[in-house]
Amino acid sequence: MKKNILNSALIVSLCLVLFSCSQEEIDETTSKVTYSPELITLESGVVVEKQGDNYLWEGDILLSPTQLKALNDSGTIFIEAIENPAPITSLNPVTNLPVSLSSENGEQTKALGIYPTAYNLWAMVRFTYNANLTSTQKYYIKVALLDIESRTNIRFYNATGQPTVDPTYGFAYPYVDFTAIGDEDTSSSYVGRIGGRQQISLADFAFSYWSSRVIEHEILHACGMLHEQCRKDRDNYVTIDWSNLTSSGEAQFTKRTSNYYMIGSYDFNSIMGYPSKTDSQSAVVSTSEPMYTKKDGSYITQGSIPSDLDRRWVNTLYLPYIARSDVYRELDAVVYKSDNTVMTASERLSLQAQLNNGVSTPPAGGQISNEF
Repeated sequence: MKKNILNSALIVSLCLVLFSCSQEEIDETTSKVTYSPELITLESGVVVEKQGDNYLWEGDILLSPTQLKALNDSGTIFIEAIENPAPITSLNPVTNLPVSLSSENGEQTKALGIYPTAYNLWAMVRFTYNANLTSTQKYYIKVALLDIESRTNIRFYNATGQPTVDPTYGFAYPYVDFTAIGDEDTSSSYVGRIGGRQQISLADFAFSYWSSRVIEHEILHACGMLHEQCRKDRDNYVTIDWSNLTSSGEAQFTKRTSNYYMIGSYDFNSIMGYPSKTDSQSAVVSTSEPMYTKKDGSYITQGSIPSDLDRRWVNTLYLPYIARSDVYRELDAVVYKSDNTVMTASERLSLQAQLNNGVSTPPAGGQISNEF
């Protein structure tokens, strides 16, 4: 995300800053970077930004080589259409490597790939704190992680200091690495689970305000969420001022028309949406004018926490697994349904039994430490 601006009254009353998205090429030897974006139009017509060896979509979404190829060929990062998406049950929650659901002992199946679904979500989001983070920065990340856990079924596993590949078979564990990038105006993330290490780059401003919105926005990208203003139905709800957008700004409003899983109508409160105004001179001609507004001309702000519809999206696609050393799929005490209501204890135990071949009670001694 890139720093955005609000009217002064909101800034004074909330002490918050809203952000839009972009990305910069990182020089890890210093705290500053050289920003030299190159806009590239793919064969599909989608515009991406090339910065060094990185390709970015919609400003802050890093693209893996597989995603870039899919975007070039089909205009979407998803290779196949998403039909009847459901929470992942085919991956080990701690490692996110496939497990054999049919094996008698439940051992991990090492010979399979790590993309069992078209939308590349996680069982449990494995993460590490990069060594360049300060204790204060780790605290801000922890606040964001715990806030998401308190509102959704997404769960995180702290693998800091643990192996990044399977010590026996050499398979790379998929994991998010939280990394500080210094005094920049950009934070960024890959979208979904791409395999191996995937960095969430956090600029200083992400740690500077009374809100974890920037960090949560990038985390939710990694969990599979995309920008609200790029929905296929957005033109029914917002008016974009194309005359005020630069080529880089236009690329941040690319409308998706295929293979995009949506829940509910347009969400003006989404933590994944941009506010109307930005101070990014690379995105707009005039920072005093909005990039886009509601149909009635009023300004759009960005949610400071995951909205009801943000939560419904992830609660439809995630289950709150507890970290275990075995392959039993134990659920946390609070399990949200897709409508954000909480399952009763009997409903939770019934679901837990379905996930574990009819066994509703987990084996003793399987839980492992998972402190943030």
